[in-house]
Amino acid sequence: MDLSRARQPWLPQYMIGGAVLEYVSTQRLLGVHIARDLRWNHHVDVQRKKAAQTLGFAARNLRGCTQRVKRMAYLTLVKPKLFYGTPAWHPWTKTNTEKMARTQNKALHFIHGRHVPPPEKQNMLSVPAQLAYNDLLFFKKSLCGLTEYNAMARITEGRVHRGDDPLHPRLQQPPARTELGQNAFDYRIVAEWNAAPPAIKDCTAAQFPAVCKAYVSAIF
Repeated sequence: MDLSRARQPWLPQYMIGGAVLEYVSTQRLLGVHIARDLRWNHHVDVQRKKAAQTLGFAARNLRGCTQRVKRMAYLTLVKPKLFYGTPAWHPWTKTNTEKMARTQNKALHFIHGRHVPPPEKQNMLSVPAQLAYNDLLFFKKSLCGLTEYNAMARITEGRVHRGDDPLHPRLQQPPARTELGQNAFDYRIVAEWNAAPPAIKDCTAAQFPAVCKAYVSAIF
């Protein structure tokens, strides 16, 4: 696979054992479908299809079950397929986000039937809220040394301005000129982290999931 967004990419011929290697437009790596243009349209479509198939299976087999059982089925069987791999990838476009939201809306009808309650009573994060939650949770775990990823490798502390909180200095985004760079994890997490209240930044890793979930639920 050649990573390029060129309309007419240069594709040199490679051979192994006399056989010509064929170029592909997408490649699955650790469960994430990487496209040659480094956009996530194909991955979103594949994961949506898997999530929809699993949701259909759950709907056929849990028809007479309670809302609690149906909700648990969505959270354990369907949702992991829809959001698998984030924050390593991000839908980033409005179209892809809306595709994921439509799948989750079908799940809400599966759980609640025709009369879906308002968002504040659904007991479920919206797609934008879930994406922000996944970003913040991974970043917090990285800061606490719970992952091998160095989240601060390309992020620096920004200049201190009047009125800034000295205990929580603002972070500075790494340089990024392209659309891809501006939607990478270490670029987008800076804005999300800077906007978070001190309670989010000061809590322990064990406390963070509950505190962060309440925070993203309130702002999305």
